[in-house]
Amino acid sequence: MSDSPPPWKTAGYRIQPAREADLPRLAAVERAAARQFPGRLLPPALRAGAVPLAVLREAHLEGRLWVALSPRGLPVGFAVADTCDGDAFLVELDVHPAHQCLGLGRALVARVVQWGRAAGHAALTLTTFASLPWNAPFYARLGFQSLAPEACGPALASRLAAEARLGLRERVAMRLALR
Repeated sequence: MSDSPPPWKTAGYRIQPAREADLPRLAAVERAAARQFPGRLLPPALRAGAVPLAVLREAHLEGRLWVALSPRGLPVGFAVADTCDGDAFLVELDVHPAHQCLGLGRALVARVVQWGRAAGHAALTLTTFASLPWNAPFYARLGFQSLAPEACGPALASRLAAEARLGLRERVAMRLALR
């Protein structure tokens, strides 16, 4: 294990709570990231969608939204947290493709983990695509474990069902113990 800083730090990126001025720019980051998903998993109609600005604004005001800023100070990634079944929940994590592979996603997840622990949550949960390397396998490398459907709480199971109704395929819920 190396003591050198992660690539995103040496390149001049920062992770911080979102600023009001960042909010309108996050949809473009999300849409750019969504273009990487195959149509069989993420229907084209959903590819153009984004977390609504009102949801981002509420998360920002409640301290549940973090951004990855480029060396020029522009948002190139973000994470939104909330709660689900009494656990912390990762609502959305996106990094613009031009800024991936620097550890920004890992750093954003770390911020959500810090938030969840500080709030006293026992776990952090999320839903993601099971097979894409930058989805479930990425989270597994961070210590998340896949949940069997019967192990999901009612709200998490409802989220998975809603995603399936929207046309998302091969989704799985995952959990990271925070205590």
